[in-house]
Amino acid sequence: MKRSTPRLVSLALALFAPTLLIACSDSGPTDPSDGLTVFGGPTDPARDGSYTEAIRAENGIASLEPVVIGGVEQWVLIRGYDVTNPVLVFLHGGPGSPAMPYARFSFGGLERHFTVVTWDQRGCGKSYRAAIDPQAITLERMLSDTRELIQMMRARFGVQKVYLMGLSWGSILGTLTARDHPELLHAYIGVGQVVDVERSIPIAHAAALARATDLGRDDAIAALSQIQVDPVDWDQVDELGEWLEELGMGDIHDPSLLPGFAAEAGPLTEYTAANEASEDAWQALYDASPLRTDETWLRNLDMIDQVPRLEVPVYFMAGRYDYKTPGVLAEEFLNGLDAPEGKRMFWFENSAHVPFIEERSPFHTVMIDTILAEVGG
Repeated sequence: MKRSTPRLVSLALALFAPTLLIACSDSGPTDPSDGLTVFGGPTDPARDGSYTEAIRAENGIASLEPVVIGGVEQWVLIRGYDVTNPVLVFLHGGPGSPAMPYARFSFGGLERHFTVVTWDQRGCGKSYRAAIDPQAITLERMLSDTRELIQMMRARFGVQKVYLMGLSWGSILGTLTARDHPELLHAYIGVGQVVDVERSIPIAHAAALARATDLGRDDAIAALSQIQVDPVDWDQVDELGEWLEELGMGDIHDPSLLPGFAAEAGPLTEYTAANEASEDAWQALYDASPLRTDETWLRNLDMIDQVPRLEVPVYFMAGRYDYKTPGVLAEEFLNGLDAPEGKRMFWFENSAHVPFIEERSPFHTVMIDTILAEVGG
């Protein structure tokens, strides 16, 4: 099955980075007279000249840096107002759809309560290198990289456990890590939780037809009617995905909001022009990897069967309009899951696949007032 470029990272690069070249001033005053230390900002750039917006705090961190994971240099963004807060590690989607283009905007409201770690996974975003072997980009290797990153952050911040959040493909890594290494985690948070790809396709198809009918989109109805989902024609799945995006049932429900979000976020200083320009190259790298050349692993994925029990608190976040990963399957998975430490589902009524962008404030409220309050640090 040929895969198109993940839409979220392309949207983020297009909308969150239009002022990259004028990002040469700090985000605010750095007068130290109030006794607070300034972390990050343009006076403290990364090796490649990129930087992350400054944080002013007594015990904060704002660092954009390369680290070695699995023998390969990869980049992480670490931001928080107090390094004694719990650590939250975010696993982006894709595979190969890095989060740094939207991380500071999406998770900034969590930085006073968590030390937020955003990682551009092996071979994509700031972690792209032409010399990376595509054959090393496997599910097993990415799971190993995930564990190594968690262990690195535990050691760095002197904590026994971290919070782990996975989006879409990242939810596969997160769920399997939570299953196999609960001792490393305070809790697991699945956003756009992947459950069973083959079962998700007819659900998404039926929902897309219904929405196209409601909207009077005869073009969509005609095109969707030609897509075979029983049994699934895997060669048509990308076309279904394109219609989900068109109908507000893919990454973003209301794309008209994105320019306003971009203006609020300001320039994407975490990426250089070279980082942005390498998107086609890193997508080609992933297309040549076993994750894409043989997708049997994905088509056979069934979290309900493969993950019957999780020994950490489990939280699922679902956008009501998300049919890339239908929330009804996440709910079914959660209802049947043996989770002795507790489990909860949260719906975001005005979002699709990424509620932390479309409904940031409610998302942050759940993270802080419910999950952190229940689990603690």
